[in-house]
Amino acid sequence: MGGWTWGISGAIVALIVAGWASRVLAHRRSVIRELERGLVALGEGRPVRPTNTRVSGSLGRLARTFDALIPEHQAKVERLSSDIEQLRVVLGGMAEGVIAIDARRRLLFANKSADFLFGLGPQAVGRLVPELIRSPRFQEAVDATLTGPETYRGEIVVPSRDVMPRSLPRVLAVHGSLLPGSPPTGAVLVFHDVTELRRLERMRQDFVANVSHELKTPLASIKAYTETLLDWALHDEAVNVRFLNRIEEQADRLNQLILDLLSLARLESGHEVFHHGPLAVSAVVETCIETHVGRAEGKELDLKLDLGPVDESILVVADEEAVHQILDNLIDNAIKYTPAGGWVHVICQTTEAAVVVAVADSGIGIPRDDLPRVFERFYRVDKARSREMGGTGLGLSIVKHLIQSIGGEITVDSRLGEGTRFTVLLPRYQTKS
Repeated sequence: MGGWTWGISGAIVALIVAGWASRVLAHRRSVIRELERGLVALGEGRPVRPTNTRVSGSLGRLARTFDALIPEHQAKVERLSSDIEQLRVVLGGMAEGVIAIDARRRLLFANKSADFLFGLGPQAVGRLVPELIRSPRFQEAVDATLTGPETYRGEIVVPSRDVMPRSLPRVLAVHGSLLPGSPPTGAVLVFHDVTELRRLERMRQDFVANVSHELKTPLASIKAYTETLLDWALHDEAVNVRFLNRIEEQADRLNQLILDLLSLARLESGHEVFHHGPLAVSAVVETCIETHVGRAEGKELDLKLDLGPVDESILVVADEEAVHQILDNLIDNAIKYTPAGGWVHVICQTTEAAVVVAVADSGIGIPRDDLPRVFERFYRVDKARSREMGGTGLGLSIVKHLIQSIGGEITVDSRLGEGTRFTVLLPRYQTKS
């Protein structure tokens, strides 16, 4: 009987021990699964929960060490996320286009400027760059960056994405660098739009070339007439006075060209000081007309002024010298390019916001294709005729800058062989009621 009792007790103890061992084992397995999930979350950068286990032994020490590392890991993840967000904001705010690609030429990143330059969409990341940007020059820059041992620098030309017709291609300066790694894991390319810079460089080159040519022409004439006088014509009364008159004409032309260049330079640099204030424009217009009466009569031109409603009480906001220079240039051109027997009329009108001064003539006119360029420096419709008449090619450019400084507008309408009409809008001075 006693043996049987002890046997039952032993079985019960064995069952209890087995149950306890099973629960311990299950708990350890649960801890191991939590550690596995935590490690996976760590690898993926996701938030990790502590195990909070009380398991003893080596597994318990491992779990407690893991739990102790979680706050430090979370802090690093937060700092890294903040740095990444700051980097995205910085790259997104850059005017330069930034593109990152991997070694297989797949797009890793593109900022907003790059999206605009190349027309990349929201689904572009992960796609092959040659599929996204079909430009041989762009691919050459990518290949040179990925295969070259040094930083790549160059320029590429890509079609403009401007909606305006006849938009010029865009010139992009490229700076390509390899991403860290051995072999490199990819590359970063930075694109800076230098279209406007290149346009200004061409303008500067054209300006220097034009100035050189315009200065050379009168100097060559002066030199030729002077050499002729020195060689044989100085004492020849039939030609010496005529040659001296030609020298004086060319010297005057050269002087006017230099004055116009200086005036244009001051206007473009903002150094020309004008004091725009209330101005009775009628008196300025009348003075300009009087200045040109003699030249108009010499060519038998009908020079008329129609002030309309503009009298001394009508004021504009402008500098007197600026308005005088504007009208003087326009009337001078009208007389210069109107054949004998024609007419030049100056007509004034008013609107609520402006005084409108139109200078119209019955002259040779301007071809339609040339109208958009008449305000460019040194641009001439008929170069030979303009030089023959003594023009510098800067008058209308100066007029445009003067009107811009006043805050006004100028337009031109012309028909070849029928005449031209320049219309100037000068802002009215609004009296306080």
